[in-house]
Amino acid sequence: MSFIRAKEIPPRSGNWYDYEVKTIHEGGKVIQKHIRYIGISGRSSGRASGSSPRASRPVISIDNQSQTSHIVTCKHCHSQNIRKYGTYKGEQRYWCNECKRKFADDNTLYKMKTPAKQVASALGMYFGGMPLDSIQRQLEQDYGIRMSESGIWYWVARFSRDAMEKAREFKPKVGDVWIADETVLKIGNRNVWFWDIIDVKTRYLLASHISRFRNTKACKVLINKALKVAGKKPKRIITDKLKAYIKGIRKTAGRNTQHIQGSPFEVDDTSTSIIERFHGTLKDRTKIVRGFRNIDNARLITDAWLVYYNFLKEHTTLRNIPPARAMGETPFKDWADIVETARTAPEIQADDYVVSRQTKVESKRLTKADRSLVRHIQSQALYPPKGG
Repeated sequence: MSFIRAKEIPPRSGNWYDYEVKTIHEGGKVIQKHIRYIGISGRSSGRASGSSPRASRPVISIDNQSQTSHIVTCKHCHSQNIRKYGTYKGEQRYWCNECKRKFADDNTLYKMKTPAKQVASALGMYFGGMPLDSIQRQLEQDYGIRMSESGIWYWVARFSRDAMEKAREFKPKVGDVWIADETVLKIGNRNVWFWDIIDVKTRYLLASHISRFRNTKACKVLINKALKVAGKKPKRIITDKLKAYIKGIRKTAGRNTQHIQGSPFEVDDTSTSIIERFHGTLKDRTKIVRGFRNIDNARLITDAWLVYYNFLKEHTTLRNIPPARAMGETPFKDWADIVETARTAPEIQADDYVVSRQTKVESKRLTKADRSLVRHIQSQALYPPKGG
């Protein structure tokens, strides 16, 4: 690996020149060998009071194999105010003068050894319908890495939350006719109800919700979520014959919103076939997963699937582009954008594969019933969904 460095010749003259240099390790010593002269440097000759010339100029990295160069930026805060900070196992390390942290320019994320491109590829496979064991084999075939299924599931959980967080910044421009429906999902040995609502004009999924009961309360939660995302009330909402929609829509959207009861078998504009098609796509994914392990995993994946459906999945009726991209600029274009701009220190959630020591210590002071509950939560957290 070689780099472009600027030198002041003669010292304190204000005349700066660029050279390509290479770091060589000989007998425990580190030597910077000049490879070639490039030309007069574009950096300023003047020094600001109290400023360091080393911190003000960007560091440029040159890949000898591909003969390409790029400006090195901090992996944590994306600042160019960096400097070299030695090597580790032959790999150059850098120090950021802004956030005071070190990093390597190797396209990996904070505390991760796998490059972002490979993580993004695994996420695309998962939401594309592949089970975890198939993703495991594909990564080994394509990149020569052997990842555990729990490691892949950690990527899915972590970056799904990042995708949902970025998607909240997007304000969709939806129409005035929405379709709401519900379907059954299997969690363990019991069934729950998955509610969702979609805009007819843009095919944008406004909201989804998982509940244990098929009642008015769950319907109200769904409609309120959709109103918050859309920022307006629709003129019409089309649903099936479920009575819970009657009171739920009236109490949330108001009497000015017309409620139409249709079915997927109608041939006019009261058909709910659009959202039934989405349910079929979602269930194709859950068949691969073979059901969710717990309700937290179900909510995480269904919310992430909503982001995938709106921002990443191509739609034939929209000229093979996602609904959000058809509206204009989006916060991300693919999984690579999400992974590369992810938070450097993710928060640990209850359904991650981490059980703290504090939880185990506190469990000793609980009752027998509570200790049984803690053990159940820990077992749910330590193992991914079966087959998915």
